[in-house]
Amino acid sequence: MTARAELHFHLLPGVDDGPGDMAEAVELARLAVEDGTGIVCTTPHVRELLRQGILHEVPARVAEVRAALAKAGVPLEVIPGGEVAHEDLPALGDRELDAVAQGPPGRRWVLIEAPLFGDDLQGFLAGTAEIRRRGYGTLIGHPERCRPLMDAAGAIEEELRAGARLQVNGSSLTGLHGERQRAWAVGLVRAGHVHVMASDAHRPTRGPVLGAALAALAAEGIAGPAAEALAARNPRALLSEGLAAPSRRARAA
Repeated sequence: MTARAELHFHLLPGVDDGPGDMAEAVELARLAVEDGTGIVCTTPHVRELLRQGILHEVPARVAEVRAALAKAGVPLEVIPGGEVAHEDLPALGDRELDAVAQGPPGRRWVLIEAPLFGDDLQGFLAGTAEIRRRGYGTLIGHPERCRPLMDAAGAIEEELRAGARLQVNGSSLTGLHGERQRAWAVGLVRAGHVHVMASDAHRPTRGPVLGAALAALAAEGIAGPAAEALAARNPRALLSEGLAAPSRRARAA
């Protein structure tokens, strides 16, 4: 069975609301391996990196995590990335945006978080459109936790038509964020709108949940290779194959 891959995972210590120190990061990584994960894309909040002026330090900090995991004997591959909020985009030049993107040249994509607070849906949608105009695909993080997005008729479908992919949180499927969010997450999966599932883990106390999320889907009658692909084949394909570059029509929209 293909090892699972996490594309939304706060593993870098001391940069945001993820692990407080390296020891906690190592423990979180150990839990990921126990959950069946082979690769983690670290996704610190870019707003925190910008606030602290350390976005350029991410590769070096990832290297420190790799060294700590090797010393601790934790067999987890770790790669750099970032979780972009639409409010971050004015501060991100082309070099900075590419530094937090994933995928091969010409097919790179950005993890953009659906906002958890406020009702600036138009700002968020403008942000996804801007990323595509700048030549990147979009992976929308935890749309099921964004009530304005879920309530807006046709908004999800329009993003999908524009080439976006959706990532639901495993923690939503297990009910951590409430029944409404759980039902929305299940509904998105059942409709075939979801491409990737991720833990969005922050600390050992809010750790990896891909296995538990797959069990939750199975309890809803959603199981088998297609469900497992959300946690393994699909995220790995995004890393290795990327997303098709947005069409000229989408970039001009």
